[in-house]
Amino acid sequence: MLVNSQDIIYNNFKMINKNYKKQIKLLDCTLRDGGSVNKWDFGHQNIMSILQTLNFANIDIVEIGFLQNGYQNSYDLSISDNTKNFDEKLEQIVNKNFKAVAMIDIGKFDIEELPQKKYTYIDGIRLMFKKSELELAFQTSLKIMEKGYSLSLNPVSVTTYDERDIEQLCDKTNSLMPDILYIIDTYGLMNNEETLKYFRTFNECLDCEIEIGYHAHNNLQLAYSNSIQIINNKNNRNIVVDGSLYGMGKRAGNTPTELLAYYLNTQFDASYNLKKIDDIIEQVIMPMKNNFEWGYSLIHYIAAINGCHSDYVTYLYNEKRVPLSRISDILKLIPNDKKLIFDKTCISEINT
Repeated sequence: MLVNSQDIIYNNFKMINKNYKKQIKLLDCTLRDGGSVNKWDFGHQNIMSILQTLNFANIDIVEIGFLQNGYQNSYDLSISDNTKNFDEKLEQIVNKNFKAVAMIDIGKFDIEELPQKKYTYIDGIRLMFKKSELELAFQTSLKIMEKGYSLSLNPVSVTTYDERDIEQLCDKTNSLMPDILYIIDTYGLMNNEETLKYFRTFNECLDCEIEIGYHAHNNLQLAYSNSIQIINNKNNRNIVVDGSLYGMGKRAGNTPTELLAYYLNTQFDASYNLKKIDDIIEQVIMPMKNNFEWGYSLIHYIAAINGCHSDYVTYLYNEKRVPLSRISDILKLIPNDKKLIFDKTCISEINT
């Protein structure tokens, strides 16, 4: 009997992957990033169904929502100005086995109001910050860690970081030793090669005990492909990849959780329950797609290929009725320091 050499290579690849399956964790961010689509108003029953299903599906980490000042405690929302809202939901999860984390956008939540970890069901905090907020982020991080939480550092828009910026970020991260440092492609600008370049730089600079996370957006339809590149180049370092159910997320959306779970099951011998994931998508997320818009579109594509914030394209197309064929020429005139921060005055002056 002849043996196909490609089959040998493929089977050996799977055997190697089985040995590393514990190094890859899947985080679902539907209730946080997906919440930007519906203003975090999922409804209490839908939130509970999502949480319980993700638990039954063996998802490793679940981002339960935003901690943000100015939002009253509501059973229907996945955003709150205190942890009580989330605790009341988490305590109802049957046989909870996922790690529950909440996102804080630096400057939008008073860290002094964050209780000690022992008084909440929330296991970890994901701290989101811009490059200009680096020093404040690390001061805030110390307070979060002192309260007993695991910490994930989520620097917004990695594409704004040059080599020196990344070295500084990694040096400060090594001095802090959080659980995770993320590569975040906020505007979905990166291709496979660029994604790997950032990953390899992070991998070389970071202490080996710090996990590398990856959060993609789908402006160029590369969120899933880029995530696979990260997964397949993990080496011996623990990594975390983010996804959301049906790709639900701001503007172009995220990497679909179901695709990541399928890939990790088939290539890394993971044990995510795809039937449970499919059920919650059909019952909860797909009906939302009828009322809210997210995912790949020509608007987000044009923004990405010009390295711009999507709101520039939306403004020009929807408000100023500029044909899509002309928008790229206008976007090229936006100053580099304005491209990823929507400035209505700037774009209005350019378009006059």
